Amino acid sequence: MSLAELRPTDAGAANAALIDLRRAGKTYATKTGEVVAVEEVTLTIGAGETIALLGPSGCGKSTLLMMIAGLIAPTTGGLTIAGQPVDGPNSQLGVVFQRDLLLDWKTVLENVLLPFELRGEDSRPHEAAARALLSRVGLANFEDKRPFELSGGMRQRVAICRAWIQDPNILLLDEPFAALDAFTREQMQLDVARLSLDRPRTTILVTHEIPEAVFMSDRVAVMTARPSQIREIVEIDLPRPRNVATRESAAFGEYVTRIHSLFTSLGVLHG
Repeated sequence: MSLAELRPTDAGAANAALIDLRRAGKTYATKTGEVVAVEEVTLTIGAGETIALLGPSGCGKSTLLMMIAGLIAPTTGGLTIAGQPVDGPNSQLGVVFQRDLLLDWKTVLENVLLPFELRGEDSRPHEAAARALLSRVGLANFEDKRPFELSGGMRQRVAICRAWIQDPNILLLDEPFAALDAFTREQMQLDVARLSLDRPRTTILVTHEIPEAVFMSDRVAVMTARPSQIREIVEIDLPRPRNVATRESAAFGEYVTRIHSLFTSLGVLHG
């Protein structure tokens, strides 16, 4: 399935439904019996919006994301992208995992260009774009370094550039900042927010950090503990572009408090 024609060209298109889940669920068979990772989820995600799947660790957020990516098949229901059933991996989706999964024997630039190599394409026409991406996330002059020479935050920036280099219409972020320290994490959120200003792009973020979900998203899907369901979707009405001042605003704090209260009512948070 090609996503090239799905890019929103105007404000109306940016609100059109792109990803549609209909009672999509996943149950795993184990030695001790079946484990329901995701209970039936119905969710529509608009073209050009950013939505966060927010919930406690182990609640099935990543499983839901991998179903959207076509890496895991649902056991109940189904899902479509642009009206077409998801029946396998789609190379035109950009995915950033919690681990950077860089190849230490390749340079930073070669790692960014890896998607073209894996498709058997000539990566040389994309080198200038790759260098520009690296510069935008603070990695100018690191193109010839090896991943083992970089910090954890720098490695994750390279992984983000690798996902971005194909200019995907859909970007899937699976807790990409979870292993980073607080300062690096905030900077990475700002970096991704800046990159997302280029054009409308549908982004799905998996996170268990409430402030991160509020800062990065247009909507936050609050998920219960496993077996997970979406209990409530919170619309985030904060102006873009978002920056450090956004986190300091009263409205930002109100959203964080509201979602915190939701998790308290669900029994996820106590005290």
